[in-house]
Formats: sequence, C-alpha cells, structure tokens
Amino acid sequence: MRLASEMKNLGEEMVASFKQRIRENEELVIEVQKTLDGFRKDHQEMAAALRSGLDTGEKTRMKEFDILMKSINNSKVERLKEFNILMKSIKEEISEIFKYTNDLIAKFDKEHMEMSAELRKNLSAFDKEHMEMSAELRKNLSAGEVERLEEFNVMMKGIQNDKVERLKEFVALMKNINEEILRIFKYTHDLLPKFDKEHMEMSVELRKNLANGEVERLKEYNEVMKNIKKTVAGLLSDFAQDRGELSAAWKKITDILAQLRKTAVAPPMQSGKKEVKKVAPVEAKVEAPVDVELKVEPKPEVPMTLEGKVLDYINKHPNGVKISEMEVPLGETRMKLGFTAKALLDERKVQKVENVYFPLK
Repeated sequence: MRLASEMKNLGEEMVASFKQRIRENEELVIEVQKTLDGFRKDHQEMAAALRSGLDTGEKTRMKEFDILMKSINNSKVERLKEFNILMKSIKEEISEIFKYTNDLIAKFDKEHMEMSAELRKNLSAFDKEHMEMSAELRKNLSAGEVERLEEFNVMMKGIQNDKVERLKEFVALMKNINEEILRIFKYTHDLLPKFDKEHMEMSVELRKNLANGEVERLKEYNEVMKNIKKTVAGLLSDFAQDRGELSAAWKKITDILAQLRKTAVAPPMQSGKKEVKKVAPVEAKVEAPVDVELKVEPKPEVPMTLEGKVLDYINKHPNGVKISEMEVPLGETRMKLGFTAKALLDERKVQKVENVYFPLK
C-alpha cells in the first residue's frame, strides 16, 4: 500500500512537471515572437531615419558630427577629472593605513620588549627560590633519616606481632570450618535417601503428566503451524496485490506522458531573411492535457499476527520479559509464545539472556 501511494505521488509529480514545461515552452515562444517583432520595428525605424538623414545633406551631418564630438570630448574631460580625484583620495587613504600600521607595529614591538624583560625578571626570581627550596629540602632529608629508621624498626616489630596474632586466629578458624564441614556432610548423608524417594515419586507423576499432555501439545503445534501458513499466504497475497496496483499505476503514468507529448505542439521558428516584412505573430494552440487521476484502492487492514504481538510486547519492555509473563496479557499458551519468541530470536528481531527476552538494540 505504501509503495503504491508513493508510485501515485511520483506519477502526479511527473505529470505536473511535464505540464509546467509545456507552459514554459509556450511562454518562451511568445516572448521570442515579441522580440522578433520588436527587432523588425526597430530595423524599419532605423532605416527610415537613415534615409531621412541622408536626404538632409552632407553639411548638416558634419555639423551634427562636430556637436557630437564636442560633447564626447567634454564628457571625457569630466570623467578624467573625477578619476584623478578618486585616485587622490585612494592614495591618501592608503598612506593613512600605512602610517597606522607602522605605529601599531612599533607599539607592539615596545610591548613585546617590556613583556620579555618582565619574564626574564620573573624567571631569575623563580630560579633563586628553587635553589633555596632545594637546599632546605636536602637539609630536612638528612636530619630526618635517623628518625625514619627508628620508626621503621618499630613498625616492623608491630607487623611481626600482628602476624602471630592473625596466625592464631587462622588456626582457630580452620578448626571451626572443619567441624562445620563434618556436620554438613552428616546432614547431607541423612538427606540423600529422602531426596531419592521424592525424586522417584516426582518422576512417576511427571511421566503421567507428560503422557496426558502429549495430545494437547500436538494440537497446539498443529494450530501454530496452521497460523503460520495462513500468515504467509496472506503476505504473498498482499504482495501480489501491491505488484498489480503498481503495474496499473505505472501504465497510467506512461499513457498520460505519451498523451502530453502528442498534444504539446510548438509553433515553427521563422528563419531570418534580408528583407524584413511585418508578419502578425501566430499563436500556438496547445490542447490542454487531460487530467487523469490515479486511483489506488485502499488495502484492507490485516490483523496483527501472534509474532507481531509478541514482538510489540517485548519492545514495550526494555528491562526484559519472560515467556510466562506474556501468557495472561496476550491470551496464548506458553508453548505458542515460546515457539514464536524462538522464531523472532532466529530472525534476529529480539535478543535473549538466559530465559529473558529483550528488545534488539
């Protein structure tokens, strides 16, 4: 359904673009025709003016030429004056910038020298303080060496005494551990026969329950397989329907484009000639393309499958969920839910840690 709607939108955009290009071509043809008419009119006016000028005589043309040359010379003189004024102002501005730059560099050099002198002064003071601290540190280390040795001997004696005490505590602890182990061994030995008896009873009960539930599990398995086949068949049917709708939509688009190409007729271009004749512009008649609406029938809604329900439930629990926790909310048996969750895990749509299913990150 989504692919069919996208194809429909693409077809509508292509048709609209083709119509827009046709309108632009029509406007371009009209503008070119108007320009050619303007050229013809200007050419005729220039020819008439030229004939009129030739009839006035050589003397009149010479006077007009002299007047024109005088106006051109005056204009050149004015532009030259303006250019000289502009160059003068540019040179003055450049000289000011050069002067400001030199002053700034001199100021920077002065500040750099002052900072260097201050830094050398601070470094000399730091070296002096460092030498004094080194001498004081050597004096303190030599004076305190004897005291540290005495403290170390006292500490070693305390450590040895502490070791003896911890060794005594360890022996007493091991004795208690051995007694506890013997007690646990005796209790376990007495408890094993009871466990064997209960295990036998549970085995008999389990075999009985398994024999009774085998038929139910087979029924549930057959129901799950039936639902899977039904879901696959529905998906294949939807895919075939979408493919048919896409083919029909694409055929309609190609038909509309072909119709637009046939109806868009451009007027013939007129070749230029030496003799200019005034010809009325011919308006190109373009038939309006027929708007064909692409109709795509809506696809019926498909109910969510059990796999979709389980995937949606797991995605809504980022802290993880067990199979037993999904029985009541989804209303399905544990066997169906386990089979569906295993399929999602094989398809790498979810992840599993021990018995807990988590959304795929």
